[in-house]
Amino acid sequence: MTLHLPTLLFVCIAALALSASAMTLFGCTQRIYRGFWWWASAQWLATFGLLLYALGHEQPNIQPVAHLLLLQWPVLTLTGLRRFYPRESWRLSPFLDWTLLAGTFALWLVGWALDGTEAARVVTLCAGLLALHAYCIVMLIRLLAFAESPALKVLVGAHAVSIVLLAARVISVGWLGATEMVLAAGLLPMLIAVVMIYLALMLTYERTERDLCASQRRLQLLANMDMLTEVPNRRYFQELAAQAMQRCPPGSAAILMCDIDHFKLINDRLGHAHGDRALCLVARCIQGALRGRDVAGRLGGDEFVLLLPETPVHDAMTVASRIVTQLEDQVGDSGPGLSLSFGVVQMTGAESIAEAIRRADQALYEAKRQGRKRAVVATGEAERPQFGESRRLGLTMQ
Repeated sequence: MTLHLPTLLFVCIAALALSASAMTLFGCTQRIYRGFWWWASAQWLATFGLLLYALGHEQPNIQPVAHLLLLQWPVLTLTGLRRFYPRESWRLSPFLDWTLLAGTFALWLVGWALDGTEAARVVTLCAGLLALHAYCIVMLIRLLAFAESPALKVLVGAHAVSIVLLAARVISVGWLGATEMVLAAGLLPMLIAVVMIYLALMLTYERTERDLCASQRRLQLLANMDMLTEVPNRRYFQELAAQAMQRCPPGSAAILMCDIDHFKLINDRLGHAHGDRALCLVARCIQGALRGRDVAGRLGGDEFVLLLPETPVHDAMTVASRIVTQLEDQVGDSGPGLSLSFGVVQMTGAESIAEAIRRADQALYEAKRQGRKRAVVATGEAERPQFGESRRLGLTMQ
């Protein structure tokens, strides 16, 4: 295909300049990440390199600079990606990137200084570029992010197309003797312009989307979890408990409420920091005593609630004893006075979780009235509660 070379070069220069300007404007007005300005710099340098290449017919001495600016694009793009993905295991040092660039340019420079033929210069330049593109492909496909990033796949595809065009030009010059292959010379800068815009925008979009998802997860965690004890808060407990109740027969679940005896005195005498440590310790013991399908939550203050699906009250009392035993083991004889009281109820078939929690709270209050350090079972309706089994728990701390 024969086209007017000066016109094609002008179109390519204009496309690269427009692409570089768009990237620069985007970088100055939008949120960007590390590595972006390396991509924009690669675009501008390629623009100036192509401009100098167009002027090189009249000024041969500027050809080395022009070719160096054209050779830099794969390496600067890779350098930007190294900074964009700083946690990736790149395996090969950045020093090798620049060494390959310097070696490629040195080979071309030697041929140019020795006044070699035009064909030899073209073959040397294209072979060097081909090697750089192949090196970039090898580096990119080994990234963990490559499997999940459409932008990186497009970049690898652009490198592969560049290799095909460069190989075609090497063949046309080396074997066919055609020193001008206008189509290959023109398509490569155009490809660079399109890919760089896509790369910058898509990688920025992908990173922004991941950051937004991470922020949403953090906000969801803050909304759902009690950050001190790392157990679900009241609202999230209600949600998890409702889901668990859908998977168990009606009336088979037990509700267990507990709080720390004399918690206000612990805060007043030993300080709120000590009270926070006590809450965290109790939360750990509760979580350590539960099965995978059980649900625990903090209602507020020093009150915790547990939903035990498909559990009779006798087994729920055993769970309370297990929590107390773990707490005793962790505090030890030298620890501060710390005890728990529990209220236990068996849910009825038509009872809501909120109603069961209210009955468990009445049983907990009865445990306090009976002297604390015990678990009490409540039966009957909330308006007329009946208190059954009362078990003193095994804490020995005074």
